[in-house]
Amino acid sequence: MTAPPGDRPAELRRWVQRAGRRCLYGLLVLWLAFPCAVLIIWWMDCDLLLGTRGTPFYIQALLNSAAALCGLTLAALRYRGTERAVRDRAVLLLTALGIALLLFCGNTLCRIFDSVEEYHSFSSPDGTHTVVIMENVSLISGQVTLFERRGPLLYPRARIKTDDGFRPVCAGTYSLTWQDGGVVLTVSNGAGWQETVSVSLDGR
Repeated sequence: MTAPPGDRPAELRRWVQRAGRRCLYGLLVLWLAFPCAVLIIWWMDCDLLLGTRGTPFYIQALLNSAAALCGLTLAALRYRGTERAVRDRAVLLLTALGIALLLFCGNTLCRIFDSVEEYHSFSSPDGTHTVVIMENVSLISGQVTLFERRGPLLYPRARIKTDDGFRPVCAGTYSLTWQDGGVVLTVSNGAGWQETVSVSLDGR
């Protein structure tokens, strides 16, 4: 039995609303699942990088913004289904303020953690290998990590300590030499001397 012609627009609106809610809930699930996936990647002693800028903290900040928008949308939809009394307006306002505060705090932390790491990508002349150099700095020390890149995953191959948060790649005091199946990295540690590491990129 089909619905009367006059009911079809209402059914379409209900279908769109249900689909929209599913999308919102799906984004919230992704927002909650992403940190778990990153923790698993870190537990495997790997790192994540999408493109040249998509670090875990950068992606998390984007997901935080999307989740906040989803939360506000769901709160507004719930408010539309109420009597819109003073109490309902107060709940909506407090919900919006709470979401805004969580977004500000979460993204501020993401920006702080993301700012201490700098990523630099290099491809071999034949295009078969890609390495990523990550410079991680703090107030008293720093570290240069050489990763082999396979898709979005970064596998650590060598680590070099630097002095007083010095960033040799940003400062231009480094050299990267490609060899058959490997690479040689030389960096200045900021204390007047250099350190060289040679790593194989043949999967071992």
